[in-house]
Amino acid sequence: MRFTELRLKIKRILRKYGKLISAIFIIWAIIFLINLMLKNKENVPEATTTYEVHTSVIDSTASTPKSMQQPIEELINEYVGYCNEGNYQKAFNMLSEECRKYGFNNSVSDFMEHVLVKMPTPKKYAIQDYSNIKYGKTRLYIYEIKYTDDLLATGLTNSTYSYTSEKITFYESDDGLQMSAGDYVYYADIKSISENDYFKVDVVGKIVNYSIEKYKVILTNRSNYTVVVADGVENNEVILSLPNEVRKRSELGNIVLEPQKSTELIMTFPKFVDDGDTAKSLVFSSIRVMEKYSGVGEDIPEETIQSELDNAISKFSMEVAF
Repeated sequence: MRFTELRLKIKRILRKYGKLISAIFIIWAIIFLINLMLKNKENVPEATTTYEVHTSVIDSTASTPKSMQQPIEELINEYVGYCNEGNYQKAFNMLSEECRKYGFNNSVSDFMEHVLVKMPTPKKYAIQDYSNIKYGKTRLYIYEIKYTDDLLATGLTNSTYSYTSEKITFYESDDGLQMSAGDYVYYADIKSISENDYFKVDVVGKIVNYSIEKYKVILTNRSNYTVVVADGVENNEVILSLPNEVRKRSELGNIVLEPQKSTELIMTFPKFVDDGDTAKSLVFSSIRVMEKYSGVGEDIPEETIQSELDNAISKFSMEVAF
């Protein structure tokens, strides 16, 4: 009897408050589902950035002086603008006299070829102070410029994008703020000579790019015999000596001088300008004065090469200190 009365009471309550109870249940269900979804949702970290345009990537304690920051940005903007317009002469004229001479051989055509590799079509760009170094008493500010079609794609985590880049160097001189492009950093006179009765090496100077050094060298054969400087027969025939290691010459060509002949060469070595090392000397470790020289190659028997080497007039090394 009591169960029947309880059931009737429940029916009366549901008949009277049914809509309210249903509404409360629906609201509770919605709140429960929302909380469940939020609980299971993966937390996405908020994007952060440490991008500071004028702070060096290599040394975060170094930065470009504030007085130079806006002028540098304006020069880059003007330079890229001229390049995008195809006004290569005006862009070329913006570069320092030294950069035009040693970086691009005083040739607008050479400069244009460089630009068309970096910016074959008009590009957007982003800049970053990459490395600040001293050359003598001059402070050099080396910026990396990235050229891309889609600037919004740059710098995203786990994403790839297509871009080209170059290093542009700035420094202050008596003539104002100077700019060098195409990874060119500076030129240094060396004018150091090493010689003997057979051979003379004159290292005239070096062109320093961001990741390589190019040495202008004049070689002179003083003898009446063939002088072999490099042909791949010996190891490390031409090397750049650093305080704790050596670097091999990038060029693969042979260096062979006929009697009483001279040649002028550019020798290239991999070396970053901001690696903290200073090159000490250029070493020619296997110079051979040959009475007879048939050359090297698949068509020259090993026995012939070895016999001629064994009968060389003289073998010596030569180091040119800087």
